[in-house]
Amino acid sequence: MKATIVILMTAVLLGALSLPASACRPFGSYQFAEDMDGGIWFTEGDNNSVSRLAPDGAVIAHKLPTPAAEPSSVTVDAKGNVWFVESDAAKIGRLDKDGSIVEFPVPNGHPISVKVDSRGEVWFNQMAGNENGKEHGDHASHGNHRVAAIGRIDTKGNLHIYPTPAGWPTSVVLGPRDEAWVTLLIPGGKEGSPEGQLARLSRSGQWTIVETWKNSCPSWLTRDAGGGLAFSDHCRGILGRVFSGERVVEQRLPGKTYIQQMAAAPDGTLWFTGDEKSRLGRIAPNGDVTYLDRPENGDTTMALLVTRKGDVVFSEFYNYNINRLTRNGEYVEHLVSIDERKDEREVKEGEVCYVQFGARIAAKAEMDAKRAEEVRNGRFKPDGKGTEKLVEQKCLICHDSRRLLLSRRSDWTPSLTRMHSYRDLRGVEQLTADETTRLVRYFNEYYGLER
Repeated sequence: MKATIVILMTAVLLGALSLPASACRPFGSYQFAEDMDGGIWFTEGDNNSVSRLAPDGAVIAHKLPTPAAEPSSVTVDAKGNVWFVESDAAKIGRLDKDGSIVEFPVPNGHPISVKVDSRGEVWFNQMAGNENGKEHGDHASHGNHRVAAIGRIDTKGNLHIYPTPAGWPTSVVLGPRDEAWVTLLIPGGKEGSPEGQLARLSRSGQWTIVETWKNSCPSWLTRDAGGGLAFSDHCRGILGRVFSGERVVEQRLPGKTYIQQMAAAPDGTLWFTGDEKSRLGRIAPNGDVTYLDRPENGDTTMALLVTRKGDVVFSEFYNYNINRLTRNGEYVEHLVSIDERKDEREVKEGEVCYVQFGARIAAKAEMDAKRAEEVRNGRFKPDGKGTEKLVEQKCLICHDSRRLLLSRRSDWTPSLTRMHSYRDLRGVEQLTADETTRLVRYFNEYYGLER
């Protein structure tokens, strides 16, 4: 399928094309949700905001009251309230239609994704905070330990926590009776292979294990057009489908197929992101897996939504703008600006970095060209102190070089801190305090938002 590239620009954005190439470039959106008016809600980790792209292309950002909250998952309830996860702040947030924000603290762990059922109650999966290969804990007596769980906030604002029977809940979706379906990952530690499970959780908190697999890492449970469920299992290279009666049917995916996120279209097609050639993937109702033609830009597709009218909205890891594949096969790139700041060229406030994004489009090729050789060779800038060697020894085990080379953050401390758990899982020696300080300084200088 050939597609046309379309750039949507307002007159204000066109006037900003003269901004320098060093303009800041935040990380792409983690997730999308559509409201009843066709607006697209999305999370902004670097801007610490939950924002809405209106059908006319205007964007309004709602800054969160908790600093550095790292908003990730987002959904919209039947009343038009927007629910979202504040992963680093360990809170579930609600943006009401009047613009006010209410936050619900989540104890003993950090939430990942959020769903709303037909009753208006909110469900979320919660990691324990120690996803590092260590044992999950004795579920018979959790005590005050941080636990992996499924959480539910009822209509009165009461919090209910249901610890998982084992492992971590990698995804959650709601069934037709508002029960929660959950994929579980049980780590195998440094010696063994992981185990995956498909589980069902009743509203009263009773768990039922539907399937168990060896060498498995299931995730991305999705409601399909027929009312069933679909999920991916990257470790086994499987797409699974759950039909009525809890019957599970599996399909082997073509080699190197990776599903970052997945969404169902009304015609039964499953769209997915995760391709490193900047493409969208789709799985037809008959199981055929294909990729759509799109000019490769060195990026990886990430967040994904299929709208009610059939457009496919998606983000990329390093391109902050929102992309849309329309029903007639055109690719549209929405230049994300902030309405309240449209008369200002750039405003910086801690993690917040607002830029008129027409400049970013014009400068993107220049910025990326300067790093093209580094990306191809996976080589980091020498700083005269050998820090690039430390990056290779203790960072690339956790993150691929392309992601590190192209990412831009105003402060690399949170990213490097998150790497600690991966090092333990991979058996890599932890960073010392001095090494952490040294790496943060190195990445901020050579790969920060200002570069």
